[in-house]
Amino acid sequence: MKSKLVGKERQKVMLIVILAYILPVLLIYLNLIPFQARFYLLVLAAVAIFAIARLYRFSLVELGFTKQRLGTALKAIALPTLASALLMFTYYMMQGPRIDNSAYKWIFYLFFVGVSSPVQEFLYRGFLFSIFSRVKLKIWFKIILSAILYSSVHLIYRDLPTLISTFIIGIFWGYHYVKYRNLYSVIISHSLLGAIAIFFGLV
Repeated sequence: MKSKLVGKERQKVMLIVILAYILPVLLIYLNLIPFQARFYLLVLAAVAIFAIARLYRFSLVELGFTKQRLGTALKAIALPTLASALLMFTYYMMQGPRIDNSAYKWIFYLFFVGVSSPVQEFLYRGFLFSIFSRVKLKIWFKIILSAILYSSVHLIYRDLPTLISTFIIGIFWGYHYVKYRNLYSVIISHSLLGAIAIFFGLV
């Protein structure tokens, strides 16, 4: 009986992943939805996932929105984040920008830090790890699957280095989140590294 319930729950999770995480990316990648609408689609997906999280009755703590262990988590993520930022700066100084992002104005960076990064972390770490836990996925599989889904959303940029780098950083953020179960530290790291990468024209 218990295995049947887990099986049904896994079917629900698979449906959520396909409809909320894979389908929107495919619609943009195939040009069925304009590329310029990507941020609106992200917000729409976040609203839908938030509604599903309410149906699951996940608490804010379950989703990683907690001050518990925040200091420890921030200390643990600070050095790798700063090291990554230094690597990006070094690459920029040696090679210059890969992509011309000069069209992005300051309002975009405010949106990225204040909305996009927190929403992405809610979607790809907080919520995903919560539903993965409900269906008893192994920890390593949760980390890899969430990193694949996070990386795949960048398919819309049609840039292989971006796919590879987001998968690698997705593994790191996933591992950190599993260990400390605090979303705020990952949001700060994501906001900082993402803004630097875009500003330097690396992604």
